[in-house]
Amino acid sequence: MRMQGEGALPTVADLMGKLDAHRQELMGILGRMTDDAASAHPGGEWSAKQQIAHLVDAEPAWLGWAKTVQQSPGAEVGQTPAEGQIFLRDVADADARPLAWWLERFQAARAENLRRMQEEINLASEEALARKGTHRTFGEMNVLQCLRAIYRHDRMHIDQLLGRSQSFTPRQAAERPRG
Repeated sequence: MRMQGEGALPTVADLMGKLDAHRQELMGILGRMTDDAASAHPGGEWSAKQQIAHLVDAEPAWLGWAKTVQQSPGAEVGQTPAEGQIFLRDVADADARPLAWWLERFQAARAENLRRMQEEINLASEEALARKGTHRTFGEMNVLQCLRAIYRHDRMHIDQLLGRSQSFTPRQAAERPRG
């Protein structure tokens, strides 16, 4: 399946370019940190290591949600607003591991997720990328939007690591009536 280069859909080429650029920027920031700096909690926020653990946990979920929406248009995916943050598997213990270990894991996870994206998601059809479902927190999303959430999530953590205001703020779905 084509993903990049000659013949790739423009939306897929843009997606892949942004996935690569955001991850390279993030790796550059993290690669310049000392282990102590990566364990620090500025202003009581998550450390850089905790952010890596969070990103490693989140990315395959977004891929799974994109796959579900593509295979079952109209499907509901994701956490509810009441559940809040769900990507916490290794966050509590992240500071106990060396930064080098996290960087290696981070790169390996991205390589695996790109492999999965190519094998499990139809990236060759605009129609397949446009199929819609509902994310329980963010509302209606198509497959491409689910995949874009990966680099946008990277961007949010780049901003956090650099101590600047978020350049991307995800929209929240309107609350649905219960009944």
